[in-house]
Order: sequence, then structure tokens, then C-alpha cells
Amino acid sequence: MLRIVILLLIINNIVSCSLGGGPAPQDHFYRLPEVKLDGLSESSQVSYKNIVIKPVKATGLYHERAILFIESHKPLELQRYHYSFWSSTPAELTHNALYEGLRSSGIVTHVSRGLSELRPDYIIDTRIIQFERYIDNSAVNIQLALDISVRSGHTAGLTWTKRYKVSKTLDSTDMHASAEAFGEAFKEISTLLVNDLLNKK
Repeated sequence: MLRIVILLLIINNIVSCSLGGGPAPQDHFYRLPEVKLDGLSESSQVSYKNIVIKPVKATGLYHERAILFIESHKPLELQRYHYSFWSSTPAELTHNALYEGLRSSGIVTHVSRGLSELRPDYIIDTRIIQFERYIDNSAVNIQLALDISVRSGHTAGLTWTKRYKVSKTLDSTDMHASAEAFGEAFKEISTLLVNDLLNKK
């Protein structure tokens, strides 16, 4: 019996050493700040009645909530953090950010997240191209790129597609700072999209 107890103590000691002897790392979850185009809405007039922003398309790792990063010396390798996650998938975060940006712009009466019986002025399709951190030694950038297609709900064949891309350099390597920077990037892209919609009027 004593031998069994001693054996169990040895095994427990080996396991504790292999795990570092400390508590397991905690998971961290990040959401994005609300996208509000306040300055634009004050100077804008309602130009459209209804615009639909369809659910955002994403492939591969962009379907997952793990925060992704690329190291400068391995630019073709997309990696994911083990304990840092988005609160929703990148596709859901993108869909919500574009919805908030367009709704707060003041150029449209009603913004829908899906098709309805009402014929919209425009239908917006979006695909994620980049949604990650870029690590270059101690410097951190966030990279956001979206392919956005806009088609008319009234005129067949009237459509245009554009890639919106924003890269922002951070003053901090902190993950919370990255979440804030992604919010600013979505604000910039939303502003560009709104201006393009106004130019099509």
C-alpha cells in the first residue's frame, strides 16, 4: 500500500512539473467597438429608402473565432492564438460592423440584414479577404480587407465590386488595442462605402 502511495506521489509530481506547476492559461474573448459615423450623418441627407446587407461570406480559418496572426518572416503562414478569441466569428463581426456603420451614416432610412418583401435600393454582398494581426518583431499591425459587391435592387445588371483594405499600426502589442484598431478600420471602410454609395446616386 505504501508503495502505491509513493508511486502516485511521484506521478503527480512529474505531471505538475510537465505542466509548469501553475494554473492553466485563461481564454480571453474580444468584441469590437460600435461603428458610428456621427460626423458623416450630420452633413448627410437621406438618399435611399432601403439597403440590404447580406450575411458576410468567409472561408477557412475565418469561420473560426480564434484571433489570427501572420509573422513577417513567414508571410504565407496564417496562425491562430490558442487563448485569444473573438466574441463572434469574423463574418458575424463584419456583418454587424457594416450594418452599424451604414445605419449611423444617415444616408438610408432602413438597413436590413436580409432580403424581405420590400425591394431594396441596393443589395450588399461581402467576402472577407484579410482579418488578422501582422507581427514584425515588436511591431504590430492589423490588416482588414473586404471584397464588397453592390447591386441595384431595381435595375438589372447595375452592379459594382471593390476591395476595401485598411492597415493600421499599433502603439501597443496588447490584444485589446488590436480590437480597438479593428473597430477604427471598420469605421474607415464604412465611410468609404457610404461615400461610394452617395457617388452612385
